[in-house]
Amino acid sequence: MSRSKTDRLDWMNSLAFYIVIVSLIGNLSAQTVVPPATTRTVRSTQTDTEPRIDGRLDDAAWAQAVPVDGFLQREPVEGASSSEQTIVRILHDDKRIYISFRCLDSDPDRIVASRMQRDSELHEDDNVSVILDTYNDGRGGFFFRTNPAGAKNDMVLTDEGRSRNEAWDCVWRSRTSRDSLGWSVEMAIDLDQLRYAESKDAVWGINLGRGIVRKNERTYLVPPPQSYGFRGGYRTSLLGRLEGLGELRQKPRLQITPYTLGGTDREFDGLDPTEQPTLNGGVDLKYGLTPSLTLDLSYKTDFAQVEADQEQVNLTRFSLFFPELRDFFLEGASIFDFGETVSVRGRGGGRPPTLVFYSRRIGIQDGNNLPVIFGSKLTGRNQGFQIGALNVMTEAKTFIEENTEKRFVTDTGLLLDGEEAKLTNRLIVDTLDVDVVDSLDVKRTNVSVIRVRRNIFGRSNIGFIATNRGPGEDKDYNRVAGMDVNLSFFDAAVSLKGWLAKSWTQGQSGDDIAGSGEFEIRRGSFEFEASYLDVQKDFNPEVGFVPRDDVRQYKVDARLRPRPKHPKIRQFSLGPEFAYVTDQNDLLQSSEFEFSAYMNLEIGDWIGGRYTRRFERLDESFEVHEDIEIPVGDYTFHGVGFNFFPRNARKVGGRLSYQLGEFFNGTRHRLSSDVSIKVTDRFTVENTYGLNRVSLPAGSFLTNQITSRLLYSFSPDFFVRGLVQWNSARKIVGSNFLLNYRYAPGSDVFLVYNHAWDADSEIKQRNRSVQLKVSYFWKR
Repeated sequence: MSRSKTDRLDWMNSLAFYIVIVSLIGNLSAQTVVPPATTRTVRSTQTDTEPRIDGRLDDAAWAQAVPVDGFLQREPVEGASSSEQTIVRILHDDKRIYISFRCLDSDPDRIVASRMQRDSELHEDDNVSVILDTYNDGRGGFFFRTNPAGAKNDMVLTDEGRSRNEAWDCVWRSRTSRDSLGWSVEMAIDLDQLRYAESKDAVWGINLGRGIVRKNERTYLVPPPQSYGFRGGYRTSLLGRLEGLGELRQKPRLQITPYTLGGTDREFDGLDPTEQPTLNGGVDLKYGLTPSLTLDLSYKTDFAQVEADQEQVNLTRFSLFFPELRDFFLEGASIFDFGETVSVRGRGGGRPPTLVFYSRRIGIQDGNNLPVIFGSKLTGRNQGFQIGALNVMTEAKTFIEENTEKRFVTDTGLLLDGEEAKLTNRLIVDTLDVDVVDSLDVKRTNVSVIRVRRNIFGRSNIGFIATNRGPGEDKDYNRVAGMDVNLSFFDAAVSLKGWLAKSWTQGQSGDDIAGSGEFEIRRGSFEFEASYLDVQKDFNPEVGFVPRDDVRQYKVDARLRPRPKHPKIRQFSLGPEFAYVTDQNDLLQSSEFEFSAYMNLEIGDWIGGRYTRRFERLDESFEVHEDIEIPVGDYTFHGVGFNFFPRNARKVGGRLSYQLGEFFNGTRHRLSSDVSIKVTDRFTVENTYGLNRVSLPAGSFLTNQITSRLLYSFSPDFFVRGLVQWNSARKIVGSNFLLNYRYAPGSDVFLVYNHAWDADSEIKQRNRSVQLKVSYFWKR
């Protein structure tokens, strides 16, 4: 039997087994009844007296407001009354909306509040949250959360809450207080920080939530169905109504944030290893063109305060995927999403998503940071359209560095690099380490992106994207255009998505199209996802991310999440995943089958394991570690893994994962752990450790990756953070220190220190920098 027929038979057998399992799970879940949606209406009361925001709720203004209570559980018992009473009051005036929570607690000494830094993981503490759907269309909204320590968390929700932009930084006030009966919150949110439709009698969508961590309990004004999954608390498909806002008009909004940056840099292994003092400045401007459209302008955009990327160990033949961390690109980023969605990205052996637009390709070239001279961005809504436009110009720069590389000596005395040595027929008699000076010349580059979505039907949309990079990496230009559709049915229980894109690169034509289709259904405790991805060999979005071209990929994933009637077990989560990848001629390249089962204990811990079967066809060898290659061939290997995720409400929390099994033509043991130690309510230590022990016929190796993060908060507006990382595979040690003091709303002082060392045969300094940045926020 030919290899192609064998591949197809293997695929058909696996798929048949998978279909049987899916059918069984579907039949088991058919009896599940989805609870009916609850619609509730709350009112905001207009006030002429601004309440004092101190968290005490003793201001007379609150007596005018209509109290809201009767919260219902999402967890643990869907639809049951909350075990603790929560009372909310809402006020507004011409400038702000004010929201107060009174969180009564029968055991206030056990309230959990361990985080004080803005945008930290507040769901791991007791907390309260607010969703405001200012267009009242169920498509998205603004999310606000705080905990008893006064930490703030805010984000923009889109795609019915499936997508979350956590980089959005709203200027709002919040204060909390604790007493013998529980804790209280007061919020003041400026209306000019929100986008909404002007109206003579405005109605917004709203949801209010509270988390009680020690009970693993989540309660809401309108509890999202459990079938929405773990992130269901962000969903905007089913909300209550906020009435009483009256007439809402917006004045043109103008915000200006200038900054000054000074410091020093030193490259110890550069051609000029002396200290290089720097003094710079820039400005960010935000202007509301209409009530729903905002223009952002940035001159000399700076990212000094951005934390360093977390180190990763790459044992695959694909590029690593790093998340975007820079505020300018993160704010409003969801409108520019185009490609594989969160629900299916990262499956199939951890392969990263295929994206038509990936902002990390702007201002970063081969690991080097390019200065951003000017950036502009237009985002918002208009007449049923979601609009995004981005234009960024980066400065021309030459990067020069000296590296030590291996050269191979032939019997005739020639020096060859690794690729040349593979192709030569001459005898290799010796190897040498030589110092090589590399230079990278990057031209001034302009990147433009246009993104438009049009709302259709109830909660669906169609869209268009176009990107342009000039000059391109290799030619004068690189362009991409594409269209996508997102259909949502039955209160978001069923969704269909698809996209199609084409790239244009000068001097190249044909085989330059990519596309994907996705289907998702959630019914009670049953979830099912299926997707198809097709990427032709010359599809080349230079401001996108394509980990693998010339492929067709089929993926399916089914989960059953039953809730047994057991006092110690809250939920099970089990089911298979299957990924099948061929080239454009339908020849199998790789496949992966995984079956996992997890158990959620009533106290909040998760325990589980998984079995994995992988197939990989290598048409060319790749270096998995220094001087160790995986040769060409077909490989089938199996593995098992075990996971333990304790609830993070404890003083010591985190996660532990262990995997073992075959790895290509050898074996692999992998251990990863995240340990978070809450030393005090202000001081937290987080440690991440990853270990790989690999044995192959070509050799064995051990990798270690350690990240240690220390965080101390003096107040919700003043914290210090330290970060130390070691990656044995890259032979590098790095450290990052940040002091951040928000001395006024939107205005910050940042002190940043970075230091890196080479950790090869000996420890030696690589580079060091110290920077002080001061910004001032002004609005009219």
